[in-house]
Amino acid sequence: MQNALFLYTPENMRKIFLTTISALALFCGTAGAQTPEKNSVLETMVVGAAASLQAGDMETASKHLEYLDRHFPGNDAVNYYLGICYAAKGKLPEAEARMRAAVQADSTNVWYQDYLASILLSEGKNVEGGRIYLDLMEKYPAKYTNAYTLTLLGNSNLSQYRDSLALKNFEDALAISPDYVPAILGQGEAYRMMGNYPGFFASVNTMVSNPDLNPKSKSDYVSELLQHIDYKFYTVWKDQLDSLVNTCAKVHPGDSSCLMLAGYWYYGTDRKEKGREYFDEYLSYHPEDLNAHYIHLQMLMDEGSTAREIIDECEEIVRIGGEKNPKVTPALATIGDTYYHVGQSKNAYKAYDRALKANPEYLPVLNNYAYYLSLEGKKLKKAESMSRITVDKDPDNPTYLDTYGWILYLRGQPQKAKPVFKHAMLYGGRDSSVITEHYAKVLEALGEDELAKSFYMLSESRKKEGK
Repeated sequence: MQNALFLYTPENMRKIFLTTISALALFCGTAGAQTPEKNSVLETMVVGAAASLQAGDMETASKHLEYLDRHFPGNDAVNYYLGICYAAKGKLPEAEARMRAAVQADSTNVWYQDYLASILLSEGKNVEGGRIYLDLMEKYPAKYTNAYTLTLLGNSNLSQYRDSLALKNFEDALAISPDYVPAILGQGEAYRMMGNYPGFFASVNTMVSNPDLNPKSKSDYVSELLQHIDYKFYTVWKDQLDSLVNTCAKVHPGDSSCLMLAGYWYYGTDRKEKGREYFDEYLSYHPEDLNAHYIHLQMLMDEGSTAREIIDECEEIVRIGGEKNPKVTPALATIGDTYYHVGQSKNAYKAYDRALKANPEYLPVLNNYAYYLSLEGKKLKKAESMSRITVDKDPDNPTYLDTYGWILYLRGQPQKAKPVFKHAMLYGGRDSSVITEHYAKVLEALGEDELAKSFYMLSESRKKEGK
């Protein structure tokens, strides 16, 4: 489709140039009927604004066009170019209004209608935009019967549930341009809406199999598709879904987005061995990729690997990312958690200190560090300071509230701890045997024995439930 940006010019356009200050001065105090001189200046300034747009100087173009709009309200060319400026700035409602004004001033100008239709489609007003293109196709079939406009019409018909007509539009578009991806995907969507899933998968597979298309765009599309299927659809069409995933990875060997798509697909559908193969392939192609290593770390943890294996993988992440990189904070946190769970609290705290140097407000580390100190009865003032940050940043998290309230209790402040625990009860704390037991101890310290007894009983009940 041609670029309409610079087509509105006089028949014998003079050399394009930027408007000068002296030209602007000619407009001062110009009201009433337009003179040939004023028309000439208007023409010159419109051409100058177009030149500024072509040079990418949106600010200059907008300034000149807004000036013209004040002195020549309703001029079609001025509205047209202002519409282009607004569209480029993402102000689509303003762009639409300007383009409508241009069309109203000159309904015979094809480019005004063309640009208005494109704006309407960008706003999701597919019906009206499609109608304009349909009218243009009827009036100028040689110019407007192309894959682009046919696909737009197809999408417009799809939005109105005219599946068969939409399918015809997409087929006509593909007859003109067999590799036009929007038409391929539109055709697939039409098949899907008609319940023709073999046709749908054939269309999508055509797109996925094209090696010239961007692999990230393809993997994003397939990933979006996979996220919106239910178990019934999966059981019926599993082979076709597998084929899409495998084809992505095969057509683009080594591409991280395609390998991640395949790994997560198989891992998430309980075919973990196949998923691991794709993840291992991802890591082998991208040995310095943090995402690949984090996925490998997760698999090690899922498979019950040794503490040493987990810590070594975390240290590799730190080596790749850099000690002070916030992206390695989860790895440092995992080192700390792992050391603590194998009874090496000193090493755990060293790892937590490293994590907080990289990200001083990383809440999981602040909470765990504070809680583990409280369990040992050490450095409770430091623990309280860290825990306070977590509840300030995430005030409705029952785990963080429990840690903070428990530390207040240990520091001899049960009266301050009580409202913290009451808040935790409102956000899921009642479902935890640990939190309810802590609250019972706080209530007991305050002499509220009957209420404390009820929370002790609730805690025992939650323990039996494994909570």
